[in-house]
Amino acid sequence: MTRTNAYTLLCIAIRAVIVWVAANALVGVPALLFAIRRGEMPLGSGGTSLAIMATVLGLLALAWIFADKLARLALSSPKEQVFESELEPRVWLGLAISVIGAWFLFVALKDAAYLLVRWVIFSRAMPGTLDNGLDRLLPDALATVFEAVLATVFLLRGRGISNLIHRWRYGDLVAEPSDPTRASDA
Repeated sequence: MTRTNAYTLLCIAIRAVIVWVAANALVGVPALLFAIRRGEMPLGSGGTSLAIMATVLGLLALAWIFADKLARLALSSPKEQVFESELEPRVWLGLAISVIGAWFLFVALKDAAYLLVRWVIFSRAMPGTLDNGLDRLLPDALATVFEAVLATVFLLRGRGISNLIHRWRYGDLVAEPSDPTRASDA
């Protein structure tokens, strides 16, 4: 049994939300690249949009690094509410990543159905054209395919991603400390 507390679960929740926001940002990259290519930038130049995307990803990286500090600030006493669990914190994170993958997969399926309906409408509205409106749908279609691939990786390999993150942070797959005073030392 592993001793887990509210601090550890909040760190996992913060990191899971960061994974979700980063995945949302990455899914928007194909549409952003197509908009830059076409010169349809609502923020002015393509460089401004890329700088905003890089800033968001940078802030997410900082939030990931300092998730333990954010959790400590959010909790009045992080050592309270200790409970026994057969799951180690990295397994909780793997489950959270898999749930995020399921979420993105359902969204990708919904988006694919929507794009299919739009394509049918465009092809009926423009029967004589060669592309049948595909040029308008291509950025969204690529983003949906990317979203489905990312969702599948998260859904099927959530535990592996969690283990990889654990190796990057701690160097091996031994149990990580659940004590917030020891977690900041690692």
